[in-house]
Amino acid sequence: MASIIKKSSSKFFFACFRDVNGRQWRKTTREVDRKKALKIAEVYEQLAQRKVKAHRVREITNELIREFYGEEVPSATVREFSQSWLAMKAVAVSPGTIEAYRKTVSKFIAFLGPAAEVDISLIRKATITAFRTDVASTVSSTTANFDLKVVQAMFRAAKAGGYLVEDPAEFVEAVRRERREVVLRAFTVDELRALLAAANDEWRSLIRFGLYTGQRLGDIAALTWANLDLERNVIRLSVRKTGKTLVLPIAEPLKTQSYNRKLWMRS
Repeated sequence: MASIIKKSSSKFFFACFRDVNGRQWRKTTREVDRKKALKIAEVYEQLAQRKVKAHRVREITNELIREFYGEEVPSATVREFSQSWLAMKAVAVSPGTIEAYRKTVSKFIAFLGPAAEVDISLIRKATITAFRTDVASTVSSTTANFDLKVVQAMFRAAKAGGYLVEDPAEFVEAVRRERREVVLRAFTVDELRALLAAANDEWRSLIRFGLYTGQRLGDIAALTWANLDLERNVIRLSVRKTGKTLVLPIAEPLKTQSYNRKLWMRS
């Protein structure tokens, strides 16, 4: 039966108990209250003798905290916490970034299946490692490592919020990057002419604006006539990734090549 002792060298009570093999243990309870220390010693013994299922450990800990301290330990399923985490991040990052986070979280929830409805504290390192490996089998190493970083960020937040004692994602290693050289180059004039010849009206507009502004396709596609100041000969646009507002001059070829208003910009 578990018991407690107090050493002259410490202000805390020590728990004395035996494990499943009969080996005797002494472990500090970090408690100065005799009643609390004895309760902790009994829990130590139950765990050491494997009388408690692994999933009950957190429940027992929570019960002790409620009983002795009158506080509730936060808990949430993986799905619940992921949604609250995304909502929290939505006010801190750009719309493009939060959309990327949502895609990763959706992958993770789909991978977990029914396990997405269990308490987040029950997720183990092996599960997150398996998710990383599964993703890496279908996408590039860069995408797989991005997905892993998002999941790790979510679990760090869960630990910081008191939902976890240990972070199971912390030491999951990234996948090895593929060793291949990708040479990027600009389109040739002939290639651009071929693109313009094959494109419909809207895509001609997008291609021309991309060529003469150097901006991302998503930002160009969001432009309307309200973004153009023809008197000052500038384009004003908001970059979704950074949130910055840019004021760019309208290149002369962009104007002179756009004989038809439909080809230049959507209404």
